[in-house]
Amino acid sequence: MKSIRLAFLALIMLAPLANAATTGSKIGVLDTVMVLSESNAGKQYAKKSEAKFKPQLVALQKLEGDVRNMQEKLQKDGPTLSAEQLKVRQLELQRKYEDWQLKGRQYQTDRAEADNAEREKLRPKLQTAIDKVVNELKLDLVIDRQMAIYASPSIDITRKVIESLNQMK
Repeated sequence: MKSIRLAFLALIMLAPLANAATTGSKIGVLDTVMVLSESNAGKQYAKKSEAKFKPQLVALQKLEGDVRNMQEKLQKDGPTLSAEQLKVRQLELQRKYEDWQLKGRQYQTDRAEADNAEREKLRPKLQTAIDKVVNELKLDLVIDRQMAIYASPSIDITRKVIESLNQMK
């Protein structure tokens, strides 16, 4: 039943593409991830983001090293420790590990929020660049590259959108 629903959903989603193909409509494919990573604005943001999050990442990596060292030391010293000492060290290791996990999740959340905010800030310029390329090429439909199973390089407009976006101030 679930596979029937998925097949039906796929047919509904592909219907506009089939219609465009049979009516002679012009289709373009756009890799938005590539646009955001390879455009000048995307590269500038990547540098800013790396600098902003570097201290948090370095602290996280140090904490990961501490957890690893504690774990190795516990494995090495474990057989010589008393039951009470072993329990105390295991508890310390567990706390350090949980702290590392918590800080790792916080880092990922902070980074994702910053990335999303930057994408939202860039969205109007990106849409303007897309509109410019669509009008120049007289396209009837543009789909995201991640949604296409296959797309001929001849209909990929990604580079043109990057160039258009880079020309904007």
